[in-house]
Amino acid sequence: MKIVAFKTGKPKSFNYKPLYYNKEKEEMEERLKQLSTEPNPDQINEEKLRSRMRNSWGKHDVKAKSLTSKALYIYVLVVVALLYYIFIR
Repeated sequence: MKIVAFKTGKPKSFNYKPLYYNKEKEEMEERLKQLSTEPNPDQINEEKLRSRMRNSWGKHDVKAKSLTSKALYIYVLVVVALLYYIFIR
């Protein structure tokens, strides 16, 4: 008879099936799916509207970033000028 104080179990096995992502195949399937279904006029207008909104929002973000960076520089300049006036003068 074997006397064992600490019993170690067998390592757990798992079934791993790797998934492969083929971007070109996915894009091709998406294009075929779009071509196979005939879009109605409402759907076309909705897609155009969505694309225009996406484009305009992207441009707006760039403008907002430039405005905030300019405002930050102005605030820093004002704070430095106030500190100079308080401590140096």
